[in-house]
Amino acid sequence: MPSDSVILENGNQITYEDLGKGTPVIFVHPPGMGRHVFYYQQKLKKNMRLIIPDLSGHGDSSKIHSNNVSIHYYAEEIIALMDKLMIDKAVLCGYSAGGAITQYLSIHFKERVIGLILFGGYPAVLNTFLQWEHKAGSYMVKHHRKFLAQILALSHTKNKKLQKLLFNHMLKSQKNVWYQYYQEVLHINLINDLHKISIPVLLMYGTKSDLINKYNAYFKKQIKKYRIVYFKHTNHQVPTKRWKLANEEIIKYINGTIENKGI
Repeated sequence: MPSDSVILENGNQITYEDLGKGTPVIFVHPPGMGRHVFYYQQKLKKNMRLIIPDLSGHGDSSKIHSNNVSIHYYAEEIIALMDKLMIDKAVLCGYSAGGAITQYLSIHFKERVIGLILFGGYPAVLNTFLQWEHKAGSYMVKHHRKFLAQILALSHTKNKKLQKLLFNHMLKSQKNVWYQYYQEVLHINLINDLHKISIPVLLMYGTKSDLINKYNAYFKKQIKKYRIVYFKHTNHQVPTKRWKLANEEIIKYINGTIENKGI
């Protein structure tokens, strides 16, 4: 699939997919993975406009200094990308740690966000084992990056072509940026600000991902408009493992909730 690129005001070049027409949905990937983790969401181009970027320091986008990496930095980058593409408002879709960026945008740039979709979303990393996962990921990036890329590619799909695409794309990501992105998500805590999210939220989880599923209690408590969907016999990798059902949920959300302003 051919990609586009744009130069932001800060000089960074952002590579992205721009597919379809209609309600714009911007997808935000987790550390290291890049835009191809949303490979199967590209099929939604018949129903909406998809903007799927590589964040700076990832994939085919510009390299950056790791000292710049923060949730706020990437949030501003998404806003700058929207400005360049003349998108006033959009639905944001974050996967895993990428959901920290989309939640942050929904809280601090709420005038630009009309909807929020989270694949395995969490507003903080509180429990010990999830903290360990982030720390382990950080360690692996520093010392065994290829092995980590291989593990992530294999865990996301049995499709050999997509495995290779994911693996090779992850190796383009800057080691220190990948590491720092993990660290930023590990230490951010958005729980006390969740009540500021006034837009409709679609939450999707795999039933076997207990470490993350428990965090939906915070969304239930503080967000008024939400829908939670669980996919049976599924771990955390919902966008690739349960893409057909997940895409159906996104279509229903856009058509029934965003375009009709219901819930």
